[in-house]
Amino acid sequence: MKTGVLVHGCHLDAYDWRGIVWGYPDAGELGRAPKGVLVAHQEQADVLVFGTGASERVVDRDGKRVVMKEGEYTLDYLLQHFDELADFPAFGKVDLEALRRQIESTAVAESRSQNTREEVVEAAEHFLERGVERMILVSSPTHISRCVRDAYSALESARFARLRHQLFATPSDSSYLGSRAEDVVIFEPPHRADRHSAPIHLNVSRILRIPASELGGFLKRLDRLLQEEYRV
Repeated sequence: MKTGVLVHGCHLDAYDWRGIVWGYPDAGELGRAPKGVLVAHQEQADVLVFGTGASERVVDRDGKRVVMKEGEYTLDYLLQHFDELADFPAFGKVDLEALRRQIESTAVAESRSQNTREEVVEAAEHFLERGVERMILVSSPTHISRCVRDAYSALESARFARLRHQLFATPSDSSYLGSRAEDVVIFEPPHRADRHSAPIHLNVSRILRIPASELGGFLKRLDRLLQEEYRV
């Protein structure tokens, strides 16, 4: 069964982008890109996709200014620093020259998608073109849960049935700056008779639609309500 790996993109203006995407070699913490490479190596992946097109950066290439989308920049960064993978203990026994050849022959920069759901669909299209039936997602511990949710939703059509039935996910080691996996809060639809049936997930979904310019004020009022009326 052919395998495809999707390394989810990280906005190029994110705080500590390098820590999220590359990781911390001294601590042995793999970022998204090295973890994706390691998974591709271990699973002998046929395709390795780097998303997305949601952000971009202007770089100098041979004296010319080139605009690179998020996925393109991430893959370029990986290849520019490929030899530095040796700094991670996880790559201690890996033949990096052979691995580079594998990655260069299988890696694809996806630069069209603007969000996680679109990113999954774009990667899935690449996978289908190459006969891939097994899909592995790679992202940060603070992002991977939502990636899985979005992937199951994005792959619901019959066209992607095989990928949906062989969908797996694995986290990198480094999270968003100052956060950990336990900071992620998940709201499932109510499903247990011994607990409340309030549709909190629907209200949270509505909160996410508040304009960014007004969200700060809303959260201050919500915080005051929780403290003064409910003592939480």
